[in-house]
Amino acid sequence: MSIGNECVIAIDVDGTIIPLNIDFEVLRSRIRELIGVNHPLRPLGESLAKLPISDELRRRAWELIEGEELKSIELLDLSEVKVNADLLRELRTMGVKAVLVTMRNRKTLIPLLLKLGLMEYADTAVTRDSHPSRRRQLEFIKTLNSGARLVFLGDTAQDEEVAVSLGINFIRVKDYRELPEAILKALKSCASNE
Repeated sequence: MSIGNECVIAIDVDGTIIPLNIDFEVLRSRIRELIGVNHPLRPLGESLAKLPISDELRRRAWELIEGEELKSIELLDLSEVKVNADLLRELRTMGVKAVLVTMRNRKTLIPLLLKLGLMEYADTAVTRDSHPSRRRQLEFIKTLNSGARLVFLGDTAQDEEVAVSLGINFIRVKDYRELPEAILKALKSCASNE
C-alpha cells in the first residue's frame, strides 16, 4: 500500500489510543462545586475556557483536571495498550504522518508519551495549550497539511460532529481496542483517495 506523505491521520488520545481512566462525571461535579456554577461542562475543557469566572478559579479548576490526568497515567496498564503503541510506531516507519490530537496539555501529555514509549510524537502533538477546542485543533491540522488526505480518528460524537463540519473524513473508535481496525480503515481510505 503506497501512502506516503499524502495521508495524515489525526488521532485523539484519551478513549481512542488509551482507555479513559478518568471519571469525568465526578470531575465535572467537583469543578462545578469549586467554581460555583450549574453548567453541564461539556466538553469540559472548552466549557471551562469560555466560562466567565475569575482567573484564580479557572487556574484551580485546571489544576484539578491536570491532577486527574496525571493520575490516569499511573492507572494505565501498558499491556492493555501495547498493540496501539506498537502500531503508532509502525506508522512512522511506513512514512505515514500521524498527529496526536488531545485536550490534555503538554504537562500531562509528555509523561503519558514517555510511559507509552511514544516521545517521537511530542513535537507533532496538538494540545489544549495552543488550541483549546477540538475545532481549532482540527482547523490547525487541516491548514498545516493542506492538500493531504486527512482522516481523524476519535471516540466522541463531538469529535465526529466537528470533523464532518470541517469536511474531514472521520472514523469512530468506540473503544480503544478498536484502534488497529480504525487505522487500517484510515490507511485504506487514504490509499483509495476516498
